[in-house]
Amino acid sequence: MLEPTLAGKRRRKDAKSSARTVSGSLADDAYRLLKWKILSMELGPGSFLNEQELAATTGFGRTPIHQALHRLKYDGLVDIRPRKGVLVRTWSPTDIRHLVEARRPLEEAVVRLAADRATDAEIEATRALLATGRGLIAASDRDGLLRLDQEFHRALARMSRNPVLAEVVESLHQRSTLLWFIPIADRTEYQAVQAQHEAILKAVAEHRPDNAVVAMRAHLEGFVNA
Repeated sequence: MLEPTLAGKRRRKDAKSSARTVSGSLADDAYRLLKWKILSMELGPGSFLNEQELAATTGFGRTPIHQALHRLKYDGLVDIRPRKGVLVRTWSPTDIRHLVEARRPLEEAVVRLAADRATDAEIEATRALLATGRGLIAASDRDGLLRLDQEFHRALARMSRNPVLAEVVESLHQRSTLLWFIPIADRTEYQAVQAQHEAILKAVAEHRPDNAVVAMRAHLEGFVNA
C-alpha cells in the first residue's frame, strides 16, 4: 500500500514542478514581449498599462503579465503606482545624464579589455554584424537598428572576457536602450551612430585600448548632447 501512495506523491510533486516551469516560461515570454514593446516605443513613455488589457491583447494570463511588469519595474522601465496602475517611465535630460555617467566607466573598461583580448574571429564576426547596419539605415528600420545596437554592445562585452563586467553593463544597457530611440530620430543620426560603432570596433581590431576608450566616450556623449 505504501508504493502507490509514494508514487502518487511523486506524480503530484512532478505536476507542481511542471506547472512552475510552464508559469516561469510564460512569465519570461511576457517579460520579453512587453520589454520590447517599451524599448521600441510601441508602448510609449507616459503610457498607463492595465494588466487585464495587456493579458487580453498579448494572450498571456494575468499572472505572467503581473510578474513581467514587476521585472520591468526592476529594470527601471515602468513605475508601479498603487491604486493608479503601471506607468511607462518618461526620461528627463537628468535621467539621461545619470545613465550615461553610470555607463561611461564600465563601457570604457569593456572596450579597453576587448582591445587587449579580442580574437580575430570575434572581430570579424562583429564587423559582419555592423555591416548589416547600412541596409537597416537605408530602410529606416528602427527596430532592426535597436537590435543591432544591443548585439554590438554584447559582442564587445563578450570580447572583454570578464563575465561580471559584462553582466553589469548588460543591465545598464538594457535600462538605457529606450534612450536610443528618444534622441535618435532620422537617417542622419542613424548614420552617426553607425560611424561611432565602426570607430569603436576599428580601435578594438587594431588593439589600441586608449583609442577604443576615446571612441566609446564619443559614442556615449552623443546621447547627452543630442
